[in-house]
Amino acid sequence: MDDGFQFLDIILLAAVAGFIFLRLRSVLGRRMGHEQAPPEEKAQRQPEGHKAADLDDSQTEDNIVLLGDKSKRPSTSPFGGSELARTLSQIRQIDRSFDQTSFTAGAQAAYESIVVAFAQSDRDTLQALLADDVYDNFARSIDEREAEKQVMSTDIVAIHSADIIEANLVNKEAEITIKFEAEMISMTKDEDGIVVSGSAQPQTVHEIWTFARDLKSRNPNWLLITTRSAN
Repeated sequence: MDDGFQFLDIILLAAVAGFIFLRLRSVLGRRMGHEQAPPEEKAQRQPEGHKAADLDDSQTEDNIVLLGDKSKRPSTSPFGGSELARTLSQIRQIDRSFDQTSFTAGAQAAYESIVVAFAQSDRDTLQALLADDVYDNFARSIDEREAEKQVMSTDIVAIHSADIIEANLVNKEAEITIKFEAEMISMTKDEDGIVVSGSAQPQTVHEIWTFARDLKSRNPNWLLITTRSAN
């Protein structure tokens, strides 16, 4: 009999313990790893895309990745931290479309167009690519050549290099200087077909050209403002 009463006592104690557990669970809740945090805890969390300044000092190391931050680091400049690099960066800050790689490719195309247009006496192309005073000098040389009944031909074999060597920015007026190394065949013949200058053999030339542009102008073209030999 005593054993029977003891067994009933155990059952009653287990029932009471289960009831208390269920009551505590209903009041306190149960947090598991997959459950969402209560609204008040969510409100205290940092939103995505927060800035490094919002983090404490222990979280602002270089290896911290800020989720949701869409800002991009600027591409590394081949000029390092030089004055040239700083000027090119300032140009880009004013003209967001500026890119030194694209600019250099465009300068090569302009170089070829101008050299060939000068040989072919193509004044329209020259006028579109040259500053007024440079165009006047080119046009004067063409006039003299035509007056002497001379014909010029130029074939560019290759442009071996085109390197930005200098950049200046005054207010919104930008100037960029490029050094070209090109291989070309250039000859000028008189009316009898006799070569009076140049050669039928390829020659390597080194020239320094400076292009300029008002960065606030709607005209995207950079105009050639000076040329000189680098030999």
